[in-house]
Amino acid sequence: MIQKSWKNNLAVTRYLMDSLLLVGFILLCLPNITGILLHEWLSLLFIVPFVIHLLLHWDWIISLPKHLMTNLRAFKGQARFNLLWDLIFYIAMLIVILSGFLISEALLAQLGVQLDIQPFWAEIHDLFSNLLMPMLGIHLAMHWKWIKSLSIKIFSKQKDPRTEQ
Repeated sequence: MIQKSWKNNLAVTRYLMDSLLLVGFILLCLPNITGILLHEWLSLLFIVPFVIHLLLHWDWIISLPKHLMTNLRAFKGQARFNLLWDLIFYIAMLIVILSGFLISEALLAQLGVQLDIQPFWAEIHDLFSNLLMPMLGIHLAMHWKWIKSLSIKIFSKQKDPRTEQ
């Protein structure tokens, strides 16, 4: 059972927010099921857990590039690849979000904003949206050790998952 003190435990908070982000991401990957209107509104809401995810992992985001630049030889290929992959994944996510707003059929119209939808942006959105799911799979695989160990600690009623990052 998840500890009652999850708000005071950064690792558990990260875990819960990342789980919410994953569920939101999966819902966004199903516009044929949710419909365009719900897809676009969920996309707007998705920005919140996406930003929270970045903020909750900010220490890693800031520290790893610094360590890579100061002592590049100390990092194995996996750490370098992880940093590069997460950066590419982040940029791809931003491209999908931006292009999604530029091809909005329902959300912006409801907000009183009229855009002339350009086919270029629709193609970019489609291309990068299709790349995100396998990119997410690789992202999760690279962090699987953290996900697995924290899952075990959270759900096995152990006392202190804060030691895991």
